[in-house]
Amino acid sequence: MQSKLLLALFLSTTTLWGFELKVLGRNYTLSCQHFTSVQGDVLLNFTDTSLPWGTEVAFVTGWEGREGFPERRFDWTEREEWIATATAPYTWTLKLSKVLHERSHAHFKDTLNFAVKVISPGRTPYYLNGGSSWGFFKTRLVNQTPGRCVSGLDDLPEFKELIIETIRRD
Repeated sequence: MQSKLLLALFLSTTTLWGFELKVLGRNYTLSCQHFTSVQGDVLLNFTDTSLPWGTEVAFVTGWEGREGFPERRFDWTEREEWIATATAPYTWTLKLSKVLHERSHAHFKDTLNFAVKVISPGRTPYYLNGGSSWGFFKTRLVNQTPGRCVSGLDDLPEFKELIIETIRRD
């Protein structure tokens, strides 16, 4: 467990395998009087200075969480592929907003699973997924309880840097 945490911290702050990943996130409840839903926003940033001009980057995402009584975990639900926006030289960003939990549903998404797809001109697309055949990265958006209630869109909490964990699956 400790080595996994150290690797996760290392990945969130340094370049490894020639690229850098950084994830920022926040979660909040949109109604302070009646629980309505928990909303989450995630910014995925990918930087790789070795990629040629004209490269596109996509994030393949899926949500992980818990559901039902008794509670059981699920992963890779609502799998989607998103083309990221080039936001600086060699840097791509994707912003996701998601309802993590709806009132009266026993389905709560707390973790984002993802892999990076690199599409370079004249090359076969490839995935950066933690160095294993079916590996991926994951970041936990909600730890124990949902974020605070907000009274409007001008009252949203600040984004905070999230820990990235590498999951190896062969």
